Amino acid sequence: MYTEHIQEIYSDLSPGYRRVADYLVNNYRDAAFMTAAEVGRASKVDTTLVVRFAQRLGYPGYPELIEEVQERVKEDLRSAYEPSAANNTPVSIFQKSLGEDCRSLEYMRLRTDPATVERAVEVLLAAHRIFIIGENVSVYLAEATVQRLLTLGFNAYSISSDLMGQAQFAATLQRDDVVVGIGITELTPSVAVMFRSAHEVGAKTIGIAGSLTNLVAREAEIVLHAPINAVGLWPSLTSATALLSALLQIITLRRGDQSAEWAMRGEFFLRQHMTALREQLPHLQEVLSRFNSPLRNELGPAGAEPSSDVPAGAQ
Repeated sequence: MYTEHIQEIYSDLSPGYRRVADYLVNNYRDAAFMTAAEVGRASKVDTTLVVRFAQRLGYPGYPELIEEVQERVKEDLRSAYEPSAANNTPVSIFQKSLGEDCRSLEYMRLRTDPATVERAVEVLLAAHRIFIIGENVSVYLAEATVQRLLTLGFNAYSISSDLMGQAQFAATLQRDDVVVGIGITELTPSVAVMFRSAHEVGAKTIGIAGSLTNLVAREAEIVLHAPINAVGLWPSLTSATALLSALLQIITLRRGDQSAEWAMRGEFFLRQHMTALREQLPHLQEVLSRFNSPLRNELGPAGAEPSSDVPAGAQ
């Protein structure tokens, strides 16, 4: 299979060949119906390089390579529309889903450019304000990441998912801000437009892209690829979640004592909050007691219905 050939020689490939390889591995459903010229445009390389890449893998030419890509798509379709009871039990699907996520994580571990990670971290550490925007299901990842950044003392904001809220954020962007956009699927217009607004004022942009060819990847200044391959219909959020978590871990360690100080402040706040709750507990019990007494009198012993010959509230 072509994916195995790519894996064997990936570390020896030139940057141009790697772009073609990444596109064929992560966008094979699209590539299966594309010409060599179209794959070249999507990978930002010449058509001749795509043909040479096929030969580099050991195929006579591009048509022979794309036949294997098409065969993989056929296998996906057969799996989806001709399910085998033996291979589509809940346990089997569970294991396949975890296996696909493991492959995506391994892909990121081996093929994410260390220099790109370093640059993203430095940009985040130097930012005056950090704005994070997600689209569709990635909205929740954006909000969770902002909460983590706030606990570390960063001036971080989650950009609203509604259009007017996004317009308000875009109007306040400044040169020393950073916009992080999470684009899991191809439908990421809000993230792309926010990136363009950031570029207009000179702000930095970091894209967490499910595909190297979606709008987020094309518009971001710094691109980190988080594959979304999944067994079922829904794209996986595992890679994007792991990538953001790794960035947060690096940032926490880079800030050293400052991160520790903010963590201690957070713990102090929580302890003070628990102390305040304990102080309020007697008052709360008193309120509940006053509220429950008439109710107990009305219901009678053990919550029973009041007797028909005893007036409600009488003892």
